Amino acid sequence: MELTDTSLMVALALLALAFFALVVIGWPRWGGGVARGVTRGAQVVMLNLLVVALCGAALNDQYLFYSSWSDLFGSRSSSVHLHHGGSAQDVVTATVRGPGFAGISSPAALPKLPEPGSPLQTYTVVDRRVGYNGQVLVHLPAGYDAHAARTYPVVIGLHGFPSSPARFVRLPFISTIDKLTAEHKMAPTIVVVPRIDTPSTLDTECINGPAGQPQTETWLAHDLPLWVAHHFRVQSRRTSWAVVGASYGGWCAATLAMRHPDVFGAAVVMEGYFRPDFSSTYDPLSTSTLERYDLVAIAHSSPPPLAMWVLSSREDPLSYPTTSRFLSVARAPLDVTAVVLKHGGHRDQVFEPFVPEATIWLAQTLPGFHA
Repeated sequence: MELTDTSLMVALALLALAFFALVVIGWPRWGGGVARGVTRGAQVVMLNLLVVALCGAALNDQYLFYSSWSDLFGSRSSSVHLHHGGSAQDVVTATVRGPGFAGISSPAALPKLPEPGSPLQTYTVVDRRVGYNGQVLVHLPAGYDAHAARTYPVVIGLHGFPSSPARFVRLPFISTIDKLTAEHKMAPTIVVVPRIDTPSTLDTECINGPAGQPQTETWLAHDLPLWVAHHFRVQSRRTSWAVVGASYGGWCAATLAMRHPDVFGAAVVMEGYFRPDFSSTYDPLSTSTLERYDLVAIAHSSPPPLAMWVLSSREDPLSYPTTSRFLSVARAPLDVTAVVLKHGGHRDQVFEPFVPEATIWLAQTLPGFHA
């Protein structure tokens, strides 16, 4: 019986009911008072363990934290490194259509930091298209000086769903960037982490909904870069901007980079997917508009000049099906470096060991992030 089988939850539920019945009827009744007390105590403990196990199995069935018994008990995952498409040089030298950073620049006098002296700045930014307020966290590199002429590359970090910018900050992406910067293996980098589900209960899949609905794609690909440039000393070229995300955030990172290569030169996609996967009743895509967000089809028919680092697991039913199709059709000028794990469920602990490898790849691939 596999960890993800429905039969496991059924078996746990039946066992829990059986022990509950034993506790209620007080069976067995043999032995003295001490023996019956010990038996009843053991039954209660077993009932509680079964209920906890059933809850864990139900949560795992919903979110696939662990994909197999070996994954649960910590067997080491073997991995395969793949490369598809073109080369990093193709990405860097390509001519990209689109407005990009035309007309976007930092003003001579930047707004004051809300928390001077702190590496982490907290903002509340209004999406004026629909009137939602969204939190944006900004991590500044050591030595950042708004009054100096130096400009910095930018990583946009995208959290999962349900989650928050604060949860992304606790992942090892920022600490890894700081470590590589201190070791002179990566350029000092500004990391911008916006809230991407506004309102927080809505799984927008980072797309543009109908009129009056969240325009998350435009907010992230146009409005946010404009806001960043107006608040910080940043470089205004695509080879100095990258987007990073995991799970839902990985899908968003892939979508933004694939659909807006004039803004983002690279994407790091950790256990993401390549077709939208709405987790609520909100699904604004018709059949015709869905085609615009089918990244597998885009990679096959009109691949953009973009560098991507992708991680997935064969045992991840959310990420792997569309990732495998995406890798099978990726071609130049799209440049995809991929790590495919043999084992591993859909959780942070699976991708976190690979964050340094992905970050080093970014530092070596896009000129803006070179040390």
